[in-house]
Amino acid sequence: MTRDAATLRAESEAAVLKLVAWAHTARNIVPEAALRRAARVIGDDLAAIIAARNEPEVAAFQANILERGHPPEATVYRGGQPRTDRLGAAVANATAGCWLELDEGYRLTPCHAGLYILPAVMAEAEASGASVDDVLRALVVAYEMVTRVARSWTVREMVMHSHARYAAIGAAAGVALLRRVDQTQLLAAFTAAATLITAGPRVHAVQGALVRNAWAGAGAANGMMSVEWARCGMGGVPSSFYDVYTGLLGSEAHPEVMAAGLGEEWAIFDGYTKTHACCQHTHSAVEAVLDLRSGLQVSDWNDAVESIVVEAHPLAKPLCNYDPPTTLAAKFSLPHVVAAALIEGDAGVPSFSVASLTAANVSALRRKVKVVPYEPLPAAPDDRPARVTVRLKNGKEYSTTCLSAVGGPDKPLADPEVMEKIRRLSHDTYPRLGALIESMAALEPTRMSQSWRGLVAELCSPA
Repeated sequence: MTRDAATLRAESEAAVLKLVAWAHTARNIVPEAALRRAARVIGDDLAAIIAARNEPEVAAFQANILERGHPPEATVYRGGQPRTDRLGAAVANATAGCWLELDEGYRLTPCHAGLYILPAVMAEAEASGASVDDVLRALVVAYEMVTRVARSWTVREMVMHSHARYAAIGAAAGVALLRRVDQTQLLAAFTAAATLITAGPRVHAVQGALVRNAWAGAGAANGMMSVEWARCGMGGVPSSFYDVYTGLLGSEAHPEVMAAGLGEEWAIFDGYTKTHACCQHTHSAVEAVLDLRSGLQVSDWNDAVESIVVEAHPLAKPLCNYDPPTTLAAKFSLPHVVAAALIEGDAGVPSFSVASLTAANVSALRRKVKVVPYEPLPAAPDDRPARVTVRLKNGKEYSTTCLSAVGGPDKPLADPEVMEKIRRLSHDTYPRLGALIESMAALEPTRMSQSWRGLVAELCSPA
């Protein structure tokens, strides 16, 4: 039965109230397995933040933040322990977090929940003296809250980027939960954040507009300030989510999703870990290319290849910039992703560097890539497939299909593989990170009761 707007709005209000009431006490029922998973998410995202420290724009922005001389409350993770006020640290770290496209994400719908929550929560925890246990529990419950919102509104067309759409909500939920505010303030901050999302066009990522990498930082600031405003009586209302996501953005409301089965399953288990430094929507194409490449002996791909056809799922098909002007655009360009992976044999950070953008062989091979729809589209978890067909100039044709990329809940990376990624990205700068994440994931009692401030000091101390 079709529900009218008034009914959907009322049901959305009721669902928001139920979610917030549950979240207010949910820290007490978080299972140990979810806490262990949260430690892994922290390591994944913190390593991505650290690895981006020397990107020119990141380095410049973080230097600008640190030069302001604000109270040293929280660390900016760029080597050593440079500190600034908690708001500035959260913005600086969030901006770095998505730069290399190696941060953790949520598989069931586009939403990088960890990125939206952690920079704000880590800064707040370091400033306030909250414990490691507090951080893990706030992350798990806030992850549930922001992904419930993401799944409760179906976009009619993917025109707004998820970082702009959800970052403020994740930061507000995480900080409010970490502070253990009362239920009234949690509701006020959570709903206020819905009105403070940013207008981030998804096409900006394809075009390479680097402001896209600032949307997570803007969300961190707006989410943290939502908690401050709520503390002073300035909040949203239970209908804020419906009024924004349906009333303003035209998304289809599914309020029954927001509060169904709370505590029975935990969203944090539906995250993914990236093995390739590009948009997750291109990962199946990367893996198809690498599989195909492994079976061929070709010394010069431009000389050998006549054409490349990529059959792509709907989220990947619009990613077709043949002349990506920035490293961000390259990470959101299927032609570049395929060409670079075919030539380099991987899709790591160097495959999306400025040098790769301007490399003549990569540029020439991009021109040979044609992107068409993958039809018919399989059901989840195979709903992000790719088929890559390479036709050589000698007339031979080779084709490989990847239905689902490695790293998601259907094809998870083993813990040692995740730890190897964390160490690889962070060891030169913070060699203790891997061991700290392992002790956190083991839920060692002394680690759990340690202050987050103490853990960060241990991370940043000289080896």
